[in-house]
Amino acid sequence: MGKLFGRENENCEWFRDALEALPVMGTPERSAEEWRAELPAEEERHVAGCESCRAALEEFAETRSALAELSLSEPGPWFAKRVMAAIDAKEREEEATDGVWISVRRLAPRIVALSALLLVLGGSWAVQQRSRDLTNLEGKGGDMVFDSSSGPTLYDDSVSVPSEVRR
Repeated sequence: MGKLFGRENENCEWFRDALEALPVMGTPERSAEEWRAELPAEEERHVAGCESCRAALEEFAETRSALAELSLSEPGPWFAKRVMAAIDAKEREEEATDGVWISVRRLAPRIVALSALLLVLGGSWAVQQRSRDLTNLEGKGGDMVFDSSSGPTLYDDSVSVPSEVRR
């Protein structure tokens, strides 16, 4: 019935929180039963009826015994500063090797905005030019492609034969 209403999950969370609250340092290797004896009474009752929490207690005991074998010394007073300095030096090194690409990445939004502006301006100029050309064609009385009257030849002046120039 406890699983139906989620009470067992909440109790399991409380149990795991109680395991995390147990002291870490200064504890020699202990069995799961010895760790269980240090738990508060409510969590001890819960672990008696919950299989998953018993498995979690076993894993906890194994982990703590494995950690007890390691001899970890306390970090020095300047440990955090040295780590942060090493991280900062690594970031500066990466920035120096990728310096050109960083500036390209910074300029990319500006280049995109400039390209969009040029595209809009060029497009509007082309539309205006097209409308001017159409009004000029309408003023002449027709379409130049299908017009039967011969119009002025605009580009023949540049094409001339040298013998014609002398005459």
